[in-house]
Amino acid sequence: MRKTVLTLMLAASALTSAACSAQTAPSPANQTAGTPAPRAAMRQDANRDGVVTRAEAIAQADARFAQMDTDRDGRVSAGEMRAYRTAMRDRMVARGRDAPVPPPGGAKHDGMGRRMDPNRDGSVTREEFQARALKRFDRVDANHDGRIDATERANAAEMRHVDRRERREGATRPVPAPAPAQ
Repeated sequence: MRKTVLTLMLAASALTSAACSAQTAPSPANQTAGTPAPRAAMRQDANRDGVVTRAEAIAQADARFAQMDTDRDGRVSAGEMRAYRTAMRDRMVARGRDAPVPPPGGAKHDGMGRRMDPNRDGSVTREEFQARALKRFDRVDANHDGRIDATERANAAEMRHVDRRERREGATRPVPAPAPAQ
């Protein structure tokens, strides 16, 4: 009886793993990279070669800015930002995905913080939007070769997870010890 149950469990496990691997087969672009890329990185990778270049990041930022700038005045206002985020959240819910948690501050938060609107004029220009995208690109591009590959994406994702975990637990980052005086 034990042998029969064990055999059935092994067969079920083999079938389950085969089905899972068939569902998550990597695309040809990701087979060269070795690890599947996150969805955001694949949206930026226009030619699907597994590497995001600086030009691709700028093009993706321009496309997103065009989606957000509904009145086509070259600036994204706080209202346009809220409308874009609401529409994005609604699309995610319609697809059956979990909607992101709204930003802190509730309805009074307009989404135009200092990072998004550095000059605090209440709107974001295309240049400000591109500058923020390039700053994010440079932070992920660890070796500063103008390309983000699978390794750099994985390292950035791990750093994000660690940062979130530390914020959630209330821990602070360790301060490096000063260099000893000679």
